[in-house]
Amino acid sequence: MKSQDINKPEATPAIDVDRRATMTRLGGLALTAGLVQSGDVFAMSDANEKKISQTASEHPRAQSHPAEAFILPRWIPAKTGNFDLTKPIDNHYAFAKVQANLAGEYTWLAEYGWILIAPPGKPAYPFLGRMTAARVFVTPANSSWAPNIGEHDYTMWGTFTTSHFDPRDFSPVSRILNPYIGKMIDVPTFHFADRLSYRLGQSIVVPDVDPKFYDQPWDRDGGYSPHFINAGQNITYTVLGSSQFDGPHQPRCDVGFWTVKAQELMDPALRSIDTHRDYSVIQKMSEYAWYGVEKGDPAQILVHLTGMKTQDPKRLPDLIRKNLLEKNKDRFF
Repeated sequence: MKSQDINKPEATPAIDVDRRATMTRLGGLALTAGLVQSGDVFAMSDANEKKISQTASEHPRAQSHPAEAFILPRWIPAKTGNFDLTKPIDNHYAFAKVQANLAGEYTWLAEYGWILIAPPGKPAYPFLGRMTAARVFVTPANSSWAPNIGEHDYTMWGTFTTSHFDPRDFSPVSRILNPYIGKMIDVPTFHFADRLSYRLGQSIVVPDVDPKFYDQPWDRDGGYSPHFINAGQNITYTVLGSSQFDGPHQPRCDVGFWTVKAQELMDPALRSIDTHRDYSVIQKMSEYAWYGVEKGDPAQILVHLTGMKTQDPKRLPDLIRKNLLEKNKDRFF
């Protein structure tokens, strides 16, 4: 899908959450000028998205969203600041501001870092550099893809590209030696799309994944709840991955940290703010076939990335803009 084939965010109609309940009762998507006839078009198994990415993920991901997604009304809530983070509803809106924005705009995310190999009983060492870039926008949630939604719920649509590089100088590589197995492996670039629906006080909704998969023992009432650390001048949200079921790939865990200036988060005049982002995952190296390791092998990998989220792609690191955004303009602009 080319960006010139879709409407830019300035041209998309906005929707205020105060009107959301009425819109949903009247058919939600049918109100978008007849452009969307059925929520089925947004199923990740739809003909528009049959090409599935082989990205490292606990669930299948399409490579792109259908064009109809980009003409949906954007989520522009009335609540923008002075949050009391001890209240679930304020925390819900604050987290949306942290990871995306409350302005109906595009958000760009960029991360870069290392993949390290941790052989059993031996010191770990860097294996690959990794970079990820994404363009994100937010719409009201809709019952055709997010069951049991409420008037405060939203869906975040993300278009991602992840590439791998030499860990020393971050020069592009297409093949590299996996020293753990002593063999050359092909180094992939992944293009994928996520559609995540966030429901107040409930688990996140991911296409083709049971919402209970994302329930965590520490979450409020067994459902999805953004957790935060109040560090005074900064607020850090923590999101714990939930691939914690029994199986040959355990132990596996991923966690993301989103850090913002508390003053900016609380400022109701700011609907869009920059966020510092850190992400880590530890998993069995055998979890993904492209590493060349047989299933069940005890070797593990640690991925750690750092980066930012911003409404201005010019503020992204030069490394990301040169290697991902400029090479994939059709996905990011």
